[in-house]
Amino acid sequence: MKPISAESMEEVAGEETRLLGHMQTSAPVEVEVSSMFAPGTDPPPLVAWLPLALICALFYALYSIFIKKGSTSIHPILGGVILQIVAALLGAVLCGYLVLGPSEEDMFYDGKGLTWAMLAGLAVGAAEILSFVVNGKGVPAVQSIPVIIGGSVMFGTLIGRIFLAETLSLSGWLGVILIAIGVTLVGMESEGDG
Repeated sequence: MKPISAESMEEVAGEETRLLGHMQTSAPVEVEVSSMFAPGTDPPPLVAWLPLALICALFYALYSIFIKKGSTSIHPILGGVILQIVAALLGAVLCGYLVLGPSEEDMFYDGKGLTWAMLAGLAVGAAEILSFVVNGKGVPAVQSIPVIIGGSVMFGTLIGRIFLAETLSLSGWLGVILIAIGVTLVGMESEGDG
């Protein structure tokens, strides 16, 4: 983590950056921001993020299994709404703890950040509802989860390349192609196979 001032953040964001927290002074505010928010920096080393990414993947797997288990017992939209309410409550508790707890962490945001967060909420809400619909049709979890999660990797990579101009090495593209082949094979599998 490296400190950058609120003024630097305003220059980066191109608009007023606000802080949610305790520090309300007219002096420059120092905010701890990880290097992923600082422009022009190299990505963090693998060891800094891979364990968290794998834990995140585990939670996505649990999320998918829980949707599968509940999908035949709840309307897809109601299931998605309840899921979002629980997620919002968890986020609110964590946000409150960070701002009001012992660290009194300041949380920065601007209009762009709020817009992208809301668009992400719309996308994940639609994904959750569709996940309930797919699983409610009786698709086995061993089929629906790899197709949905693997498909999101493929689409995310392509969208990142096209709209964010991010690059991937030849071996990275080979990995995406292998994921696409795997998603296709899993999607075509019938229950009698295996």
